Amino acid sequence: MKRRKLLALLLASAMAMSMAACGNGGTPTESSDSSSQAESDEAPSSDEGSESAPPDEGSAAAGDGTYENKVIMGNTTDLTGDFRYPGWGTSSVGASDQDIGRLTIGYGTQEVAEDGNLVWNDTAVKSHTKTENEDGTATFTVEINEGLTFSDGTPITAKNYLVRALAFSSPVAMEAGHPGMAGNAFIGFDEFHAYTGEEAEGTSKEFAGVRLLSDYSYSVTVSSDYYPYYFAYTYAGLDPYPMGLFLGEGVDIADDGNGAYLTGNFYEKDGDSFVKAKEIEENRYDLTKYPFSGPYVVSDWDASTKQATLTLNPEFKGNYEGQTPSIETIVYVKLIQETQLEELTSGGTDILGEVTGGKDTTAALAVVDGENFSEVHYQRAGYGKIQFDCDFGPTMFQEVRQAIAYLLNRTEFCQTFTGGYGVVVDGPYSPDLGPWKAVQDDVELIDYSFSPETAKALLEQGGWIYNSKGEDFVEGADGVDAVRYKKLTAEEANALDGANKTYASVSNTDGVTYETVEIGGEYYMPLAINWFGSTPNEVTDLISTTLANSSDLAAAGMVIRSTTGDFNKLLGEIYREPSYGYNGVPTYGMYNLATGFSALTNLDTSYQWSHDPAWFTNSSNKLYDPYDLDFPYDLKGEKLSYEAAVEASGDKLGMDYLSMAMVYNAATEDEFNQWYMGYVERWNELMPDIPLYSNYYYDVFNSKIENFHTSPFRGPAAALLYANVKGF
Repeated sequence: MKRRKLLALLLASAMAMSMAACGNGGTPTESSDSSSQAESDEAPSSDEGSESAPPDEGSAAAGDGTYENKVIMGNTTDLTGDFRYPGWGTSSVGASDQDIGRLTIGYGTQEVAEDGNLVWNDTAVKSHTKTENEDGTATFTVEINEGLTFSDGTPITAKNYLVRALAFSSPVAMEAGHPGMAGNAFIGFDEFHAYTGEEAEGTSKEFAGVRLLSDYSYSVTVSSDYYPYYFAYTYAGLDPYPMGLFLGEGVDIADDGNGAYLTGNFYEKDGDSFVKAKEIEENRYDLTKYPFSGPYVVSDWDASTKQATLTLNPEFKGNYEGQTPSIETIVYVKLIQETQLEELTSGGTDILGEVTGGKDTTAALAVVDGENFSEVHYQRAGYGKIQFDCDFGPTMFQEVRQAIAYLLNRTEFCQTFTGGYGVVVDGPYSPDLGPWKAVQDDVELIDYSFSPETAKALLEQGGWIYNSKGEDFVEGADGVDAVRYKKLTAEEANALDGANKTYASVSNTDGVTYETVEIGGEYYMPLAINWFGSTPNEVTDLISTTLANSSDLAAAGMVIRSTTGDFNKLLGEIYREPSYGYNGVPTYGMYNLATGFSALTNLDTSYQWSHDPAWFTNSSNKLYDPYDLDFPYDLKGEKLSYEAAVEASGDKLGMDYLSMAMVYNAATEDEFNQWYMGYVERWNELMPDIPLYSNYYYDVFNSKIENFHTSPFRGPAAALLYANVKGF
């Protein structure tokens, strides 16, 4: 799910998720905390950032006997047990898994502050420097404070900060299911990435751009391909991990002066397979073998009930503000939307985090009395959406995605779902996002106001004018001819290894199956969208009634087939990830979920729109902009200004060019915002997602919890670090 570029060694948010897992290390690579995190649209999870008073340390030891020093928190998004490195280097991961990551991964050299910016973590970092080299590269050197330890008391050293960059830049990690692009921005990556244990031309066991300088210092040298970079300081942001977690037992990190490398039997093979790959893959879900670095440890995990118990890590010295936790035990439970309020009032949970939707918000606020239950609310840093797969099926066509947008009355949808606690957005932003506020008066966006007639016109322009026999489409026909068909070009028919030739609707409860037909050697695809929605989910229900089963959709010659399941299955289909239940056959072109910005660095979406297959998992939409074929971005080429690039491209800048230039060409905030505006405008035109709402989050909690303050960049899980149970 996305080996991005920006926040790989850095944030992890996981992708979500998503998606900073905690700590927040990031480099221009993969991303388990990449640009934005995937969330269930009923109970997403935001990240960190917000100010709150520290608990009363004087009473934290014993309490007054009124309450147990424990907090139960829940989320309607399932936990999967993917806590050690949420998302495994992909772009996004479930919100609940990210919450556990935030609570158990600590001492990142950079962490997310209240305003969404990454800041240096003085608890972990003694000093840091940046040196711009004559060859156009840049070296970031970091010295770690001595005395930091994992939860079992073992010292945290520079090796623990480098282990992810080394392990997950190797072919061994790729065999273990990881993207393997963790250190792609550093010099020497290609040679190290190609090394399989035997010296060969073009390979190197030493990673030249990753240096172990001493027990407590390291450096990374960024290639001139990736520097200058708007968020350049994030290159040095790494999180510490136990060595064995990512390397297996018996492997060490060494540096003889030419670059860090992996010792022992890391590259040992059994036939064509790396022996360590299986061990590393198994470590992903092992919660007992290796210690934790964050404020909490996972002391119990029940996969059957999807419940995790976290207890204090006594070795943890604090976050970037030196904040340490007071709450002794956190129990993370699975909540069901229909009964979550009852769980709160009965003590089944102490926190309903990120409550949204008009009905749920109104009901939750009704119990807030300031004595037993309290609340805090804020505009979320994200939005709910319909998301499309754009590399096969009808949704690979821009006019289809636009037509669906015109067939859904988003204003009514937003009002119905949020009950007035949200607004409609028209692109990849939330209303309070700084760069959006800077450009909102100048940006020019297509108005997708409800218009079935516009939808029909777009479909006809796009060639959806046939029936299943290759004849003219007639509105009102029945059976397989109730929908429009499009004659595919040879390139379109062969997309995704010929998936369009066998494309067919699923979940055909009415007994009618729409499928691609071959007529005289030509392929005609039906306008039948396979949609996967999570359940139980009010948004799924609302899309079903207002769009999928609407008479306007049917009259337009389109059908949407609905399949429902849990959120992890949805993620598996989006990211085509077998460990999340994907069966190897791309089936669904439409999903509903939500996305959030865990930090302002998540606005970096470079490598998410690349035509290079190596970056495929970076793109949750799998959309490749044709403009980029005619005017591709060249990292090694001249860094044009926005105006110059518009002129040179004939005013046809593609998504890859815009996203890359936004962070590699921009040197000032004004330049960044100008590229960002162009990016939003092109995104709005292509519609890889349909934004449905950007809503307010209401965190409703038991008043026994004090100093609990959340905000757009500090969700409930992160806020617990600052909170305390009354009497402690």
